[in-house]
Amino acid sequence: MSARPTISLIVITRDEEQLIGQCLKSASFCDELVVVDSHSTDRTVEIARALGAVVIERDFTDYVRQKQIALDHATSEWVLLMDADEQATYDLGRELRAAIVAPGAPDGFRIRRVLHHLGHYYTRPIYRDRPVRLFRRALGHIGGVDPHDKVVVNGRVGALAAPILHFSYRDIADHVATINRFSTRGAAEIEPSAFAAVQMFTHAVWRFLNFYIVRGGFRDGGRGLYAAMTAAFYVFLKYAKVYERRLRTLRPR
Repeated sequence: MSARPTISLIVITRDEEQLIGQCLKSASFCDELVVVDSHSTDRTVEIARALGAVVIERDFTDYVRQKQIALDHATSEWVLLMDADEQATYDLGRELRAAIVAPGAPDGFRIRRVLHHLGHYYTRPIYRDRPVRLFRRALGHIGGVDPHDKVVVNGRVGALAAPILHFSYRDIADHVATINRFSTRGAAEIEPSAFAAVQMFTHAVWRFLNFYIVRGGFRDGGRGLYAAMTAAFYVFLKYAKVYERRLRTLRPR
């Protein structure tokens, strides 16, 4: 009988002492834990090493490169990618272990993420977040455009039913800080155009309608309204920063 396939968990961190422990513990079904840390000033590295993780410390460049570095250090046949603020459920561990040994198993799997915020699990499709997170190491790499990295699999991709839980924001202030940080990185990837001012409005309005009406955010009451408003605010802020860059290029020298 051939040996069962092995799984490496890869995570990138910076000052995640409040969350990294639960993240790593939730993936106890993995055979290897790989953490790439961007010089944390808290106990992140200490906690990760105490839980058996291999920790690589390096300067942060961007999310795509950082996660690729983590992948480059993984040694197992399969790789599970999680963020430090995520936790694998017990059902996910059982399901993925069974999935990778099934005859004709795909080369990657999409896993639903369930966001927890404002004391609420967003289980409705307002957040249609099913990224590829489990994949054969030899057939996958990290792609995407910073800050929105993604796993690219050179092969067939399936889906798992059990979710990853996403504990992304401590509170609203933390959420706003994240929106500010991510919108800056997102704006840097967009070339300013004459339509940047219009895009601030049109893209933000569409994002709100998409979240609140099309995806049914109204069914989550005030929390759904909050989710739609903050999603629209992120898009508005991103294009506002693009517009700001355009104005700078138009100033007389």
